Amino acid sequence: MAEGSGNQARRRAGMTRRSWLMGALALPAGLATRANGPGRDADSTADERAKIRAGAAKAGLSPIRWSETVHYLGVGDAPDAFRDRALEICESLATTYQKSFRDKGFDVEIPKCRLTVVALRDLASYKAFLGEEPGEAVGGHYDLDTNRLVIFDFRPGGRELAIRSERVNTFTLVHEAAHQLTFNTGLLNRRGDVPVCLSEGLAMYCELWRPTGRALLGQVNLPRLQVLARPEGAGWLPLAELLTDDALLENQATRQLAYAEGWALVHALLKTPAWLPRFRAYLAAIRERRDASRRLKDAEAHLGNLDRLDHELRRHAMRLIRGGP
Repeated sequence: MAEGSGNQARRRAGMTRRSWLMGALALPAGLATRANGPGRDADSTADERAKIRAGAAKAGLSPIRWSETVHYLGVGDAPDAFRDRALEICESLATTYQKSFRDKGFDVEIPKCRLTVVALRDLASYKAFLGEEPGEAVGGHYDLDTNRLVIFDFRPGGRELAIRSERVNTFTLVHEAAHQLTFNTGLLNRRGDVPVCLSEGLAMYCELWRPTGRALLGQVNLPRLQVLARPEGAGWLPLAELLTDDALLENQATRQLAYAEGWALVHALLKTPAWLPRFRAYLAAIRERRDASRRLKDAEAHLGNLDRLDHELRRHAMRLIRGGP
């Protein structure tokens, strides 16, 4: 979800990403109850469980169950199988994410305190837990305020719908879990100013990953790429605007193109050897920022002339559209 420029105190899945998820998915394209890892803080985990239980009780949800893996705490009224599978996917993604970004020279580390996943039974539980109407929900959100990933089982009755909804569950979980990882491993600063196109671009860079054992991050994201290939996508948003105007990812008229360009930007910066060290330096610089006043200066200082980069980014997208590397 896009926030206003310079303000990322809160992040919930909104219409922007929900519409994207549904559009993307329409295109062809049991763990131990406790798992104590080194350095895990039992007190902080117990405190987090208590807070979620209190919130769930206030929302009228019960029974509330929980389980732990090495890096994650799962709490909620979802069935054990759904919650534990979600934690298993999160653990696998975290391992892949850490290796992938370390291999690219980023100093990322999964935190010692467990990350929280609130796993809810269904849309009704999700609405009750939020205390408000979530709109066209697709499976959950990552909230910067609480640092929690909140998901629910999107599967309805009926075999055909259930199969498609299983894909929605996984797609949403991976996208939102990637957000949680980027803001908790040293890549992005949860209390800082981050252009939304970058935070979303990083999540989209990861979102096609699946826990198959051979899955890699950074696959060509065809649903995003196809937007850039459409005739109506010819109006390409200038990179300087994309980096400074977060509303582009929220407005109906620009959001699909803005999301697609955000993915293309991150994909290009991570996949192009000449740009990768610049991207590392840029992300290191913006970790210290608390408002949007230096967005353009930081980008130009570390990524170079933005008009030139914008031109190269369009060429990168066109190569991918034509099936090139």
